[in-house]
Amino acid sequence: MKANALFTRTAFLAATLLIMVSARAWEPLPPVAGVRIFFSLADIRPEPLHPHAPVVAPQVEQVGHTLYFLDETELFLNIYSVDEEENETLEYQTAVSSSTTSVQLPDDLSGTYIIEVVVGGLYFRGEIEL
Repeated sequence: MKANALFTRTAFLAATLLIMVSARAWEPLPPVAGVRIFFSLADIRPEPLHPHAPVVAPQVEQVGHTLYFLDETELFLNIYSVDEEENETLEYQTAVSSSTTSVQLPDDLSGTYIIEVVVGGLYFRGEIEL
């Protein structure tokens, strides 16, 4: 009887582990030398925003002038420069579909910029060095 319970428990744990490993196999792999961009929630402008939806910042990594999107989410990407008086100028803008895994930023951008990612009615901002 104990052997049967032990076998059942072991089989259950093995099946759970197999499912977890299989599920992780479908996740996109981050770039090897990528730099994670950290975002803060800057603004909420609900479009219709689900009242119980969790607020989760998108996962973006940078390698040179290429941004890698680790989530399958539709979003808008804005890159702003900031002058000495803290005035922002939009330097680059694009829509990113949920199937897009990377975006190549223009090579003529260099320096420190504000990166803004808009997902639904949530505006996330961070800093990027190009």
